[in-house]
Amino acid sequence: MVNGLRISLRRYVLWSLLSLATIVIVLFSIQSSDSFFDGMDGMLRNTMVRAAQSAELDNNNHAQILDLHIHANYDDLPDEVKQRFPKDSFKPYSLLKDINKPDWFSRPISAHFAVLVPLDDGNLRYVTQVFLAPPSDGKKFLRINHTIYSAIVGVLALISFSVALLFLMRSVSRPIESLQRWAASLDEKELDKPIPEFRYKELNALAAIIHGSLQNVRTTLNREREFVNHASHELRTPIAVIRSSAALLHRVIDSENIKGNNALARVDHASKTMADLTETLLWLGRNEETALPKEKVDLKAMVEALSQDLMYLLSGKEVNVQLHLSECVLLLPKTASEIVIGNVIRNAYQHTQQGNVTITLSGATLTVLNEEEGLELDENASLSITPNSELDGGFGIGLKLIDKLCAKLEWGYAHKVVIAEDTQDYQGDVRSVAQGYSVVLTLQ
Repeated sequence: MVNGLRISLRRYVLWSLLSLATIVIVLFSIQSSDSFFDGMDGMLRNTMVRAAQSAELDNNNHAQILDLHIHANYDDLPDEVKQRFPKDSFKPYSLLKDINKPDWFSRPISAHFAVLVPLDDGNLRYVTQVFLAPPSDGKKFLRINHTIYSAIVGVLALISFSVALLFLMRSVSRPIESLQRWAASLDEKELDKPIPEFRYKELNALAAIIHGSLQNVRTTLNREREFVNHASHELRTPIAVIRSSAALLHRVIDSENIKGNNALARVDHASKTMADLTETLLWLGRNEETALPKEKVDLKAMVEALSQDLMYLLSGKEVNVQLHLSECVLLLPKTASEIVIGNVIRNAYQHTQQGNVTITLSGATLTVLNEEEGLELDENASLSITPNSELDGGFGIGLKLIDKLCAKLEWGYAHKVVIAEDTQDYQGDVRSVAQGYSVVLTLQ
């Protein structure tokens, strides 16, 4: 099926079988009607042939056997027969017939039949028979011709097949729908319950596969969650040791030792990044359903502080940072807000090598735009990016982490590629320049 045309399996099977049954019944009804009339014509033709071969003509070259009239010459035939069957239409042993019916549903008013029979001695015999409708006595009787009878039988057969098919589809679709509802309701609590019975062994096997797969997924998630929790807890101690040792070294290293101080600064910055990432993963790994405690947060002061703390990521880069912050105080989970906003700003600083980073706070909406100078747009690049896509050369895997954090906090989150206006190069070709990426956070 075409991807846009989504149809249920039950309707697809139902309409397919009904269409097939309709075609088969119609064809067999037509064949039955044709076979009936062919058989009647064959019997009448054989009767007329035997009558012609056994009849003895009188002096008028005419003989009658029951309602069959045998003539030796075409000119001796009745006028009504000659009007319906010209002489050149007669062929040996071929039955000619003319049936007078007012319409397709009515009984015939009259029927004329004729056969040319050549005898062994070379003579010819013309055999005719005329049927007239019996006189009516004024009473109406329900008379059904064979064609209508075949049509009625076909319709009844189709109705019977449809009813049987509906019962069959219901007996099959109900267990499938039960399996669908059961699979949709599976969660960690339902996985511990036994698998229900779905009547058919194939559905039971499918249910067992689904149940087993979800159990494996739950086991893997629990293992990963435990690993993140344990790893985050265990990493706190060595990170704290690294940061305290770095702070101690700052005091003992000579200020004139430029290389040593630079290396120590990189260690300190890396340990701070590890500490922030560890806290983020630990918070995500808790998977708590209860809402985090909220307090009044000065967003302007928080953004300024985080931007200043992360300035080390711009060391040695030609990046201009612009802050456009309005006063805003909201009730927010403070630690979670620091984690999300810090990750957004960190990604912008980390992935901008040369250009501008603009941070705008307007009400409860925070927009972070990093503009990278000198990047040409690839021919296959897209103007928009889905939340789960990877941004090569942009925010990288950090966006996935931010996406999960915002989903847990139920914050609005969107990001997109920022495309510069079309420009013309020295050859006159129009090219577009990719300026960077924009992230918009709506804090609630």
